Amino acid sequence: MNLYVFGNGNLAFSDFLSYYVPVLNLVLEIKDHQFLVCDFRGTDTLVMEFLKSRTQNVTVFHIGERPRYLPDRYRTDVSKWRLSSSFLSDRTRDDAAIAACDHFLAFDANSTEARVSGTAQNIARCLELGRVRLAPERLSRTAV
Repeated sequence: MNLYVFGNGNLAFSDFLSYYVPVLNLVLEIKDHQFLVCDFRGTDTLVMEFLKSRTQNVTVFHIGERPRYLPDRYRTDVSKWRLSSSFLSDRTRDDAAIAACDHFLAFDANSTEARVSGTAQNIARCLELGRVRLAPERLSRTAV
């Protein structure tokens, strides 16, 4: 399973605990898992902090030579994470992560009738490409 995890930059920690952590914990129990994450603030940094001492199976997609954010490598699994770099824009970086995933985990709390967030756009692209959306109610221990 190649799981792309993304979301809004202003995600509340309580929402991260409710919407993301249950699924992340279940995916960690799957033998062949790979987490794909980008390097923006909010959801991306919370996911990286959550995973830093739980798995080596993480690829961080980022713009330029080095990530905008990366957890401390000292005595963590981060030193074994893969970095996918040199993307020129958020869109090309996100498109690469979407191309590499077969499942995704994302929640959008920012879109309105007047504005569609980047998270909502990425969700739509994942669904158009047939990626499987994971959510706590759709993934149970029996599926693991």
